[in-house]
Amino acid sequence: MVPYFVVKVVWTVDGLRGGGLHDGAWSKLDWTALNGLTVAMAGAAILLGLALGQRWGLRIPGWLILLPAWIGTGFLVPMIPILPVLLLTAGGGDPAADVVVPAWEVALVSVSFAGFGLGVAVAVPLYVWRRWPYAFTGGPPTDPAAIRTTGAVERTVASLAATVSVALGLPQLYWALGGTFGLDQGALDRRDAQWHVLTGNSGVWALFAAWGLWTMTRRRAGAGFRTPMLLTWVASGSLFAWGSWKATFAYAVTSSFPSPEPPVTLAVENHFGALAGSVAVVALLLVVERRRALLDRDAGEGTDKTGQMPVPGT
Repeated sequence: MVPYFVVKVVWTVDGLRGGGLHDGAWSKLDWTALNGLTVAMAGAAILLGLALGQRWGLRIPGWLILLPAWIGTGFLVPMIPILPVLLLTAGGGDPAADVVVPAWEVALVSVSFAGFGLGVAVAVPLYVWRRWPYAFTGGPPTDPAAIRTTGAVERTVASLAATVSVALGLPQLYWALGGTFGLDQGALDRRDAQWHVLTGNSGVWALFAAWGLWTMTRRRAGAGFRTPMLLTWVASGSLFAWGSWKATFAYAVTSSFPSPEPPVTLAVENHFGALAGSVAVVALLLVVERRRALLDRDAGEGTDKTGQMPVPGT
């Protein structure tokens, strides 16, 4: 993230000296404040990377690590598979715009985003595995008493988040594949290749969240638990991070490039996406916490549900 951090510092200084973008949507935003915000975000990302990779990071309160890790993962990891496609389909932007971003800045920003996305995709699971090993041990409990109590709460919360995720994901996939029902018929020409790719990607990850939640809270066997857990972690972060970010900018400024989705549809997508992501991660944490409680109980009996001696919790 250091290259991105440097670029944003330069842009912030430029804004303080009177430079920046002054056309279109940017004319309604404070160039200096906006870039100052991203400088702070980049700094937080650098600190997060260091904490995930150093021993002292294990002593930081869990929420202080998991919250930025969840948001950062949600922002960037879902973009990694489609990054080559986005680069290949990148257009020339608005022909009427007189502001051109230097190629070296674009390269540094791209390297930072791709590198950080790959970094957290690897580092966060390893960090969790080391600090909270019960999250990766065994599978969902088969204890009938546990299923009747906390299991019912988990399934209810997960079902709510999964339903909203499906309601968001299916229309996005339909639009990405060329469907037009529900779109602003006067703005269909705005559907370029990147819009189709990004819309389809959002739909896929929303459905990943639904599948992961359903699998974690309905499956009784231990096999295959880690994959839905990790997918739910990334997908819920994506729903929350991108939904919140887009909702904030939609509220702050009217875009110079109207979206094919009507304003009401965009508002529903963004706000309910952020809500679904929040509820999904709560369901995920409930599942993991129940596993911890059951492993602690089994520790008193000498073994865990895998038949192995339990790893002490942290």
